[in-house]
Amino acid sequence: MKKLIALMGLALIVFSVSAQVDQKAKSILENVTKTTQSYSTIQANFDYIMDNSEMDIHENNKGNIVMKGNKYLLKLADLGLEVYCNGAEVATYMKDANEVTISPMDAESGEMMNPSKLFTIYEDGFSYKFVEEKVIDGKNSYVIDLFPEASDIEYSKIRIQIDKERMLISKAEMFGKEGNNYIVKVNDLKTNVDAPDALFNFEKAKHPGVEVVDLR
Repeated sequence: MKKLIALMGLALIVFSVSAQVDQKAKSILENVTKTTQSYSTIQANFDYIMDNSEMDIHENNKGNIVMKGNKYLLKLADLGLEVYCNGAEVATYMKDANEVTISPMDAESGEMMNPSKLFTIYEDGFSYKFVEEKVIDGKNSYVIDLFPEASDIEYSKIRIQIDKERMLISKAEMFGKEGNNYIVKVNDLKTNVDAPDALFNFEKAKHPGVEVVDLR
């Protein structure tokens, strides 16, 4: 779960970096930020993939996320997982166990692991490099690599693909140091969709018998 949040939080956002500034990459990322900041809400359907070729593991789960400011609703139907954030607290619901864990937003996810940062902000701690411009899945795309500056991070880099026409990030891959690679691929993205604030609150009344683990 946390790897998904981490990857999404890093996969589809734009970063500000204090070292090794690649001006071409910087310009592209700034344009992505300018585009996405104009949207009141963002909704995306995506594939979340974990690969480990050495262990012959390939897992593919489909998900959906809706974001509005610092609020979000993340669903992974294949895993029976729903995460609600109303801007103050995070409720993580596991359908199979009928259990929800509620925690303060800051405690649940730091800057790197906060999907409310999706698409919209710059983040310290990474250097970046423009790799190439190429046609990917029939779309003209930019490819940019992000490198963590901290040595104790469990991945070596994140490679993002940006749709040149829409100036939106369409795919990101986290390369793990121990052979596990995590991919988020956006299949469908809509902007300025109707998303009332109530959408981001977990409602116990809709989950009869739910066990609540309150960490607030």
